[in-house]
Amino acid sequence: MLDSSSRNPLPRGSLGVLSAFAIALLAGPTGAFCKATTCDAASSTCPVDSNGCNTGGHPLSWTTGCLSFAVSDAGSAKRGITYDTFDAVVRKSFQQWLAVDCGGGKHPSIALWDAGDFSGPLECDTPEYNPTAPNANAWILRDADWPYHDAGSRFAHTTVTYDSATGRILDADVELDSSGVELTTSDDTIVADLESITTHEAGHFLGLGDSSDPDATMSAAYSPASRQARSLAPDDVAGICALYPPARDVPACTDPSPSHGFSRYCAGTAHDSGCGLARAGGASDGAFASVAAAAFLALRRRRAARKTP
Repeated sequence: MLDSSSRNPLPRGSLGVLSAFAIALLAGPTGAFCKATTCDAASSTCPVDSNGCNTGGHPLSWTTGCLSFAVSDAGSAKRGITYDTFDAVVRKSFQQWLAVDCGGGKHPSIALWDAGDFSGPLECDTPEYNPTAPNANAWILRDADWPYHDAGSRFAHTTVTYDSATGRILDADVELDSSGVELTTSDDTIVADLESITTHEAGHFLGLGDSSDPDATMSAAYSPASRQARSLAPDDVAGICALYPPARDVPACTDPSPSHGFSRYCAGTAHDSGCGLARAGGASDGAFASVAAAAFLALRRRRAARKTP
């Protein structure tokens, strides 16, 4: 079982996690880590600190400590990555964040459940948010195309829907580029290490921005042939513990469903079990932008977000 808060898990696993890979950053009290905020990073009115973190707006976070994620059943035929493999890698990445010791053997005050354990794999390969109907916090491998080239995106693109008045996150969807990136799962032959990328992504999904600490998993610099980002550095630990401190009052995790319930299916798709999703408007540019530099690929995280009034 995967459980960060000693809550009763579902049969296969619960993970503690939060989603906030969005458009701005807020420096933590110590360390180089940043938190995402509602302040638009493209705006000249957002103050920035010495770590490159925006300090304006409301910090983004899930206000409930009980969440779920869903992995697309398609996997990646192009890269030979099955649903089971992708699901296991995403779960392992989240567990890295949930298992950290925030002091005294206590862990971040969040729990995330794999929706595939109780509802089956996600059958939708489109990131969506519906403000009045069931949703899914989706992880998707994109074999056919990668539509984010105009945003300078590379490796991954995450869209977050949040309440602009409070910073409360409502939905998060992660897409990974398996069409143009040779994602690998081997410990020996590595081109672009899937687990390193998903662990970095999980940090954004949890609410952290890029860190100026070069040793951190959340560092903006990523070497695609390295496995280093699979494991967290002290700065990553400080960030997640600051974002979801163990002392936070969180109710028992009895319903990990997304806003308005969970659906495995895309909007407008008829199924016996009913509900689908509808796309919310207005995503801005975002995700991994790549810059070649010396012996590594420097990746600058930009933010993709949807706001609700």
